[in-house]
Amino acid sequence: MTTTGSALNAFEAAKEIEEYVIGIRRDLHLHPEIGMQEVRTMKVVTDELEKLGIVYEIVPNGGIIGTICGEQEGKALILRADLDALPMQEAETNLKGKKTVVSLTEDAAHTCGHDGHTAMLLGAAKILSENKDKLKGKVILVFEQGEEIGKGIFALVSRLVEIGADGVWGIHLKSDILAGKISVEAGPRMSSAFGFQAQIKGKGGHGSRPDLSVSPLDCFTDFYTQLKAMRLTSLDPFKTTTYSIGSISAGSAWNVIPDTLQFSGTVRYLHYDQGVLAEQELRRILEKTCELHRCSYQFLHEPKAVDLLVYNEPDCAAIAMNAVTKSIGAHALYAYPAWMASESFAFYQKYFPGVFTFVGIENEEKGTGAEHHNAHFDIDEEVLKLGVAATVQYTIDFLGSDQELAFAPEQRSVKDLFQAMGY
Repeated sequence: MTTTGSALNAFEAAKEIEEYVIGIRRDLHLHPEIGMQEVRTMKVVTDELEKLGIVYEIVPNGGIIGTICGEQEGKALILRADLDALPMQEAETNLKGKKTVVSLTEDAAHTCGHDGHTAMLLGAAKILSENKDKLKGKVILVFEQGEEIGKGIFALVSRLVEIGADGVWGIHLKSDILAGKISVEAGPRMSSAFGFQAQIKGKGGHGSRPDLSVSPLDCFTDFYTQLKAMRLTSLDPFKTTTYSIGSISAGSAWNVIPDTLQFSGTVRYLHYDQGVLAEQELRRILEKTCELHRCSYQFLHEPKAVDLLVYNEPDCAAIAMNAVTKSIGAHALYAYPAWMASESFAFYQKYFPGVFTFVGIENEEKGTGAEHHNAHFDIDEEVLKLGVAATVQYTIDFLGSDQELAFAPEQRSVKDLFQAMGY
């Protein structure tokens, strides 16, 4: 493995195993498995860990935890990747032409980049396990099941809190950041969110006599208009909040005014106080609108604001920026606004200070850059070595730092936290 003197050259080390990382990514991409069904995927991971001599444990309904112990005592750092694919059909082409690899599994595809995340973490594990003499402390490798459906996180975090750690690092490939660029800046990185589903009940009737009916459609359209106005009339314009209605269902015939209408949606926010306010306003608007239209309503899934922001702790972000600069170069650093999607990584950060890193994959020449969860999603595989290098350098620098982090961990038990968050 390449070193400079006694120090590890993370980028050169990552370049040396680039084919190894790409090979794993392609294998996982060909054989995707959806959340909590990652049997083959986990076998690939555990086989590699065994080859590297890394001790691991299987966490039931959670994933895999491996451990690399350095030759010196010190802190412990969690490195996390997710394993699952999405239940969808993949297109054979990206934005320009035919993809290098396409899923062989019907209705399952790695269209969010988790195959790349797992491959990068195994690459970093290979380098770190072969350079334990340069490690001060312990590396905890975490491969999470069911990230897309939030089913593996409880068991994993429960076990990690038992084990204990001083920090956490994760990577997400990002479709709208140029390939070769990396975002590690401090502050909010991904949003908190809550979902809701409700039913409005009116009085059905014949389409020719709406005057004899109470249409839940009329009630909903009024509610939706007021909901859209909530952004202007109730929420702080300097604190980002987004929301949308994702489904509506009512009626089945042209000439029948339905009795009921169901709708569902999500609210996403970067500040918990705005999530609380959005929940209160959504409830108020629905109640008052139904009252005005002589309708009733019930929540089939209650809206509940939760505090689950993915947030880069400032001291950790500073270590990360220095690590990227040291291993790849300052030219790779890229300032990117918070992503309004949500991530289970927020649960790790409740108990451990850390950094969630975005690695860009957009390359117009190669046709990569389709949005995540899109059938044409594809990645520029050349960036995988950058993610490996950044992971390795951050690990060495974090474990080697004596800096005290200004971080207050969650005091509730994992069980109590998850119950409070509606899990």
